[in-house]
Amino acid sequence: MPALLSLVCILAAAALIWRLARRTAGRKGAGGQAAWLEYRTPLAFDECLDALASRQEQDEFDYTCARQPDGSFLLHFTLHRPTGQPVDTLYALRLDAGKQTVVTVHFLREAFGYRQPVFPQELLDAFLAQKLNAEPRRREKAG
Repeated sequence: MPALLSLVCILAAAALIWRLARRTAGRKGAGGQAAWLEYRTPLAFDECLDALASRQEQDEFDYTCARQPDGSFLLHFTLHRPTGQPVDTLYALRLDAGKQTVVTVHFLREAFGYRQPVFPQELLDAFLAQKLNAEPRRREKAG
């Protein structure tokens, strides 16, 4: 009887560990609401660079956009201007020239290790629409 009770306890512990590991893996794989977003803009590549470099009073966020050695940019939001709310969100931003410039944004990190941005995706969409006249390209969900 003690052997049977031990076996049941071991199976219950294994099931609990498996469930917790699966839940954690699901969170890591999801990548948050803005893990990888793509936008299209009619602006040329150089015009996009100029627009990102120019700061305006009506900008949604205080930000920096530093060029990286691989040609991408680090887009670092530090303050949500309308509310005065501090944010610390980092994105990798890539510009690919073509008939329309493709702007790819990849969420990297949030302050304090959050795995998702603290502000909604709609604010990022509005920011890129204002700065680059960019519209999001929605991915079709696999059925």
